[in-house]
Amino acid sequence: MAVESPVQRSAATATFPYALLRAGYPYFTTLGMRRVTTAAADVAIGGEGRLYVICRDDGQGGLIRRTNWDDEDLGTISGAGTDPGKLMWPVQLILDSQETLWVSDEGTHRISNFSRDGELLGTWGGAGNAPGQLNRPSGIAFDADENMLVVDTQNHRVQKFTKGGQHISTFGERGSGPGQFEMPWGIAVDMFGDMYIGDWGNDRIQKLSADGQPLWSAGRSGGGDGDLRRPAGVAVDAHGDVYVADRGNHRVCMFDKTGRYVEKFIGDATISKSGRQYILANPKVLRGREMTTLEIQKRLRGPMSVRVDGDLLYIPDFGSHRIQVYKKEAYVLTKADIWPEQNHPFLYNV
Repeated sequence: MAVESPVQRSAATATFPYALLRAGYPYFTTLGMRRVTTAAADVAIGGEGRLYVICRDDGQGGLIRRTNWDDEDLGTISGAGTDPGKLMWPVQLILDSQETLWVSDEGTHRISNFSRDGELLGTWGGAGNAPGQLNRPSGIAFDADENMLVVDTQNHRVQKFTKGGQHISTFGERGSGPGQFEMPWGIAVDMFGDMYIGDWGNDRIQKLSADGQPLWSAGRSGGGDGDLRRPAGVAVDAHGDVYVADRGNHRVCMFDKTGRYVEKFIGDATISKSGRQYILANPKVLRGREMTTLEIQKRLRGPMSVRVDGDLLYIPDFGSHRIQVYKKEAYVLTKADIWPEQNHPFLYNV
């Protein structure tokens, strides 16, 4: 799972597939547990199986937990506080091409960056509404030049900065029209530089061009298929499929490259390796699990983020202190492989 920058992923001749045969998206595994990945708010996937998890306790502050695919506790980065190098209410975590960690912190209105070993490399930002100032920053993503896009939530806008924190540009304003936002949250950037933004207060996601022009929106308030209730983190994969942490509905929703609703993930967790070790060593916990109804234990609870790495979908399961992982199985189709698009629905779909 090597780390690639957006520059490495991008190519001038790249295109999304014409269509897909979606064979399935089965549950793959669960990582982490309470006391290790406590209140898992976001995850970043590093090289050689390394995982970095934001653990956010709104009453106590936050930190970054290091773990791996063997579900080992490899220690922490940072800790709770407002001093440089500390985290109060961390929201999202991304890696650059050198596997440097960048963290947004809405509690201190700033961005911090650390080496993968935990050394503080710098911070920037500050509270306010002037260009370059932030008010509860949430989602962060790199563009093709590794400039950082920051969702400036309570200023209802997105700002672009250099990695050193120099302000480049701003787009968006408060509202419910195309290209307007009401407390936006998550952001993702595809291989073409187009942006996907979780528009929290408007219960939708918006796709915008690299220069901030509206392209489409998807979602409406509610709990049905294609509805959203307080969408948070967003991700997009190499097929153009878009994933939204539908926090208020305790699920992740998937839309295709046109904004058409495809399916939802509600949670299918099993006990992680570290969780099994803990439970088997505690007779009281074992008795409690023996007495409980298990189905609800599988489900997602208030996911704040969703991440894609290759064919794997990572869902930080905030309320259950773990990460659920799914594996995509889809096959690329050309125009010659499939019937032309129809202007009316089929009676039955296979």
